[in-house]
Amino acid sequence: MSVNPLVATPQETSPSPWSGIWIAEDIELLIQGIESGSWIDGVLGGVSAGLDALALVSDPAGVLLQYGIAWLIEHVKPLSEALDWLAGDPAQIAAYAQTWRNVAGSLRESVADLAQQVRADVSDWTGSAGDAYRSWAKEQQDAIAGLAKAADAMAVATESAGQLIAGVRMLVRDAIAALVSRLVVYAAELLATGGFAAPLVVEQALTLIASWAAKIARWVRALLSSLRKFASFIGRLDELIPALKKILERLRGRLGKGGKGTTNPSRKPDPDAKPRGDRTDAHPTRKKDRALRRENESADTLAEHGYDVEQNPPGKPNGKNPDYKIEGEYFDCYAPESRNLDQIRKGISDKVADGQADRIVLNLDDCPRSQQEIEDILRRKPIEGLQEVKIVKDGQVIPFYPFTS
Repeated sequence: MSVNPLVATPQETSPSPWSGIWIAEDIELLIQGIESGSWIDGVLGGVSAGLDALALVSDPAGVLLQYGIAWLIEHVKPLSEALDWLAGDPAQIAAYAQTWRNVAGSLRESVADLAQQVRADVSDWTGSAGDAYRSWAKEQQDAIAGLAKAADAMAVATESAGQLIAGVRMLVRDAIAALVSRLVVYAAELLATGGFAAPLVVEQALTLIASWAAKIARWVRALLSSLRKFASFIGRLDELIPALKKILERLRGRLGKGGKGTTNPSRKPDPDAKPRGDRTDAHPTRKKDRALRRENESADTLAEHGYDVEQNPPGKPNGKNPDYKIEGEYFDCYAPESRNLDQIRKGISDKVADGQADRIVLNLDDCPRSQQEIEDILRRKPIEGLQEVKIVKDGQVIPFYPFTS
């Protein structure tokens, strides 16, 4: 079947590169809103000018002096003051905008470097711990990319506001120039009549000045109105940047190393890896040593998954002796054997309340209750002060608490 070349085919719309990252997506919408000019008052229309217009130093009102009608200067002076008020330093504004673009570029380089390092370091890391680390790294990349987008927004905002002010300054300057050219004509009429037309000329001049003053005042009011609308974009950006910072702080916390959050492994998985420190004495079959065996087994599993594990580390300042230090954090092992969910919860809660550890390794290898059932009881009855729980089951390490949803 032949295809008619005149018939247009539907074009696939590629998704926004920021879709799925709601903060960066919001920032992208802010940039689009700023660039669209929707915030500019209708009185100003599409007014805009290059930043160089802010630096124009010519004073059109000065022409009045050349024609010997300095008495009009006082009447025109407020208009000249408006022109001065709209002046600025274009080089500095351009430098501010470029600085923000430099920041954005540097942040994007950081994102690319992090992505490359993750690909190189954990490409062969399988299992839940590897997946958790890759997820953490992706969240961090997204947050940093969001900050880069925020820097882009600041660059666009700086230039857009500067260009609007420059555009209004051009309007005011041209208006004053047009006014002065008319006043010069009036001055010529005054000279031609030997001063007899003075009352008429003065009336016409003052009426014209008042008319142009009203027009310039309207432009300045429109500019201020536009800048107030523009401020709403900046206000929204001011809300989004702290949100990104909170995400990064949360992610840093999840790294452990003295933080409050999820502790992640510092090494690649290694089936031959062993924990450091002193092994806990445990009989291989005696029932009463079951919990001690699970303690050793959990330490082995954690080490094999890339965690730096020290068994029976030096005690805490409060005199307590947790079972492990994992990536520098104290953890205590708990291998529940009760079917009573409240009893399982109490076993965790007591360790936290007694100061033994606020981070728990929960071994569920022969626990009669499921991970989901334990999650349900902890959601219904949260444990104050609990920082983290890792589940060890069937040779896997599962980040369990804090819950991610």
